[in-house]
Amino acid sequence: MDRRSLGRTGLRVSALALGTVELGMDYGLRVPGAHGRPAAADAVRIIHAALDRGVNLIDTAPIYGAAEALLGRALEGRRNQVVLATKVLPQTADGGALQGEALARHMRESLDNSLHLLRTDHIDLWQIHQVDDALLAQADTVAEAFAAAKRAGKARCVGASTYGVDPPLKALASDLFDTLQVGYSVLDQRQADRCFSLATQKGVGIIARSVLLQGVLTERGDYLPDPLTPLRERSQQFRRLVADALPDWTPAQVALAFALNQSPIGSVLIGVRTVEELEENLRAAEKPLTTTALDSLRDLRLDDADQLDPRWWEQFLGDADLTDGDSP
Repeated sequence: MDRRSLGRTGLRVSALALGTVELGMDYGLRVPGAHGRPAAADAVRIIHAALDRGVNLIDTAPIYGAAEALLGRALEGRRNQVVLATKVLPQTADGGALQGEALARHMRESLDNSLHLLRTDHIDLWQIHQVDDALLAQADTVAEAFAAAKRAGKARCVGASTYGVDPPLKALASDLFDTLQVGYSVLDQRQADRCFSLATQKGVGIIARSVLLQGVLTERGDYLPDPLTPLRERSQQFRRLVADALPDWTPAQVALAFALNQSPIGSVLIGVRTVEELEENLRAAEKPLTTTALDSLRDLRLDDADQLDPRWWEQFLGDADLTDGDSP
């Protein structure tokens, strides 16, 4: 597996990284035969298979159900093979913003709990979920919490997970973060317009998530309801292009390879439910797309913010959990 520099962090990470939301909880579009997390033993096998095949960046979070505990179990004896990333959600239990010392205390407690569940003494990349204006207004508090974690040897590098177009730019302007985790896909190419060039200038590493847009770029896209017709139709257009122009590839491989070709992405997160899915996805890193194919894929971009936002889909999709994630 190719290793890439992750911005100014000094970390060398695998081009493809393992996201764990699908291992820790039922997640994504609810379609027949393609929903529900694997059994714990199977999740451990997936993690071990990823390590055996050269994946060294694994991303998790406290809100991913049992993911941190599973990962802690799976990494016993193999912690030194992993660039381990987790997160903190800076909110109260009912979703309210935290202020001042309450925010600092919550960040400390969340980090300590993650260290306990992950059975480690440090996190290589500690990230804040869903960075927004309310969080950035507490920049001094966040900066001190980050500095304290680094002084204590509990976190090596720090990052942000963001949604939409403006929050990543504001996160970059704050100079708080070593890395950004952003959504990026064939359909959602908005980050390439402004964010990526600014991240390069500042030396901030980029981790791409939602590369399959919660499964929309696979056959799961056919199950999208009528309010999401533009998204469903663009998914079908993408899959027709793959079938016609890239018959030796699967849609998932093409979607991943597209992101891997985008500078300055350091690593692309994949989310899988089986070892077979993992192996299929990892093959995306084995061969590049042609310039012609990349140009055709870029033409599929869809700039409707609502259609691209899984949080907006929830009103049409029942109780599917699409709130955040590393799942492609």
